[in-house]
Amino acid sequence: MAGYRRLGVVVLLSASMAAGAANAQALQRTEVLGNWTLRMTPAEGANVTVKTDSGRVEMPVIVTTRGASAIARVVDGEAANCRLNRGALVITLRLDDARMTYTLNGRRTGGFTGNVRLSANLIPVGSIHLGTMDMFRR
Repeated sequence: MAGYRRLGVVVLLSASMAAGAANAQALQRTEVLGNWTLRMTPAEGANVTVKTDSGRVEMPVIVTTRGASAIARVVDGEAANCRLNRGALVITLRLDDARMTYTLNGRRTGGFTGNVRLSANLIPVGSIHLGTMDMFRR
């Protein structure tokens, strides 16, 4: 029994140290404010093309402050749900009966990277991975 407790303590300590290291890289509110461009790269094998209403592949994005701690986002002229969640920037756009969710949690020179998922009521598995996303300064 004692062996299991020691192993559990080691696992918990390792997990907390890993979480601390991950939090050191968390995106901050001040980093994401400003004028950006979102560009999607479809997943391998996915026959997906994402274009704005105006036919552009890249979407202009503006991130501003909203109150003391919240952020607001406009994507291609449309208001979008936007929040920082566990160090990741999560943007959700409504598309009729579906949602596109962009989760940006990685860093790249001049911006951030992440994944794009599509959710709809008719998708039995919850959501589909569409590809990756880059967000870079305009």
